[in-house]
Amino acid sequence: MPTVATAEKNTVDAPPAVTRTVLYVENHPVNVLLMQAVFAERPELRLIVANTGEAGLCAAIESRPQLLLLDLQLPDCHGADLLQRMREVDHLRKVTAVAITADGASDLTKRGFRDIWHKPMDMRTMLMRLDCLLAEPEIERDKAARPKMKEATAWTPAARTRTRRPAPDPIPFPNPAQHSSDAQHDFHEVTVAVTSCFTGEHS
Repeated sequence: MPTVATAEKNTVDAPPAVTRTVLYVENHPVNVLLMQAVFAERPELRLIVANTGEAGLCAAIESRPQLLLLDLQLPDCHGADLLQRMREVDHLRKVTAVAITADGASDLTKRGFRDIWHKPMDMRTMLMRLDCLLAEPEIERDKAARPKMKEATAWTPAARTRTRRPAPDPIPFPNPAQHSSDAQHDFHEVTVAVTSCFTGEHS
């Protein structure tokens, strides 16, 4: 039966909500303890452990994990064969998979694995790889969304025509004849005022 490990820390704060699930298929108890210690550093992640290929397949179907960690030397099958069976399930076809092995295998990408973690595993390295692998789907979604955003916000000539504001009404100018008469009157008033200042005369 698969087991579920949730990280617990001595803190008064409420633990963060679980955001993603990782399935680890491994039959060696020491390796399971090491992986649980790694996930204790990532309390927002849920770790599900299965100790056989058959139990791992059932757990993957039920839990819909975002990452698969598969030991290659399982008691009932090879990890690569297990991954092929998982790929036959619709919601597991594109889930990132990591091969965990003590063998010298160096290239398992043709078998569907994204990464290889060699035993004995280093805790710090696993944490770094874990963070990177779980971040990849979000990065890919952001990249896929960018062209759509550019297309939606593109300012094409047609869009410019549709969004062009109507021209404002022209500002009315005074009648030229009336404007000339008013200007002459104003000039006369100014001339009289200046002359009176110099002559001492007041109207």
